[in-house]
Amino acid sequence: MKEKIVKKEDFITTKWAGGETDQLAIYPEDAIFSKKDFLWRISSATFTSTESKFSDFSGYQRYILPLEGKLRVYHEGLYNRELDKYEVEYFDGSWSTSSENTMDCRDYNFIVKNGNLAKMQILKEGDEYLLKGSKIVTIFSMDDFVLNLKGQKENRDIDGFSLFILEIDDEEKISITRANSPVIITEFVIKSK
Repeated sequence: MKEKIVKKEDFITTKWAGGETDQLAIYPEDAIFSKKDFLWRISSATFTSTESKFSDFSGYQRYILPLEGKLRVYHEGLYNRELDKYEVEYFDGSWSTSSENTMDCRDYNFIVKNGNLAKMQILKEGDEYLLKGSKIVTIFSMDDFVLNLKGQKENRDIDGFSLFILEIDDEEKISITRANSPVIITEFVIKSK
């Protein structure tokens, strides 16, 4: 098992038409977002306007949720949905999607290349969760939290707005022993070569 923490000061921040985006992680690590040569990416965006149009990510699946504020998504010709904080919307990146948001909105995005297995879960203090092998797992919360990896003596104290990344080969049980805010877990299965 490998683990690392990506701190806020190490995020890559870029401007986009509707605000700023912090790239928390991209995989592979040498992938370039604008070239769309990545298997997955995690980011968090803020807004300078109350309306925005999503970029076309044909060939990818998207997970999005508001960390702060309100977010309403419009999938043209399909459906609309208002998201409460930590409520996940999963959709095809090729869809024509726009959104309305409050000015205090900050979102959390997980984009995954089609043909890969991935998922997102929201946990809270006291929850236990079983991670199954051959995965890259990311764990994030807006506030500091404490994580326990079963079978290991030491807890992991993770700073708020940092990304904890685990690479696991076998099953690993985790528990959230302290958290003031929800904890977001993403899992990505690495395909055998």
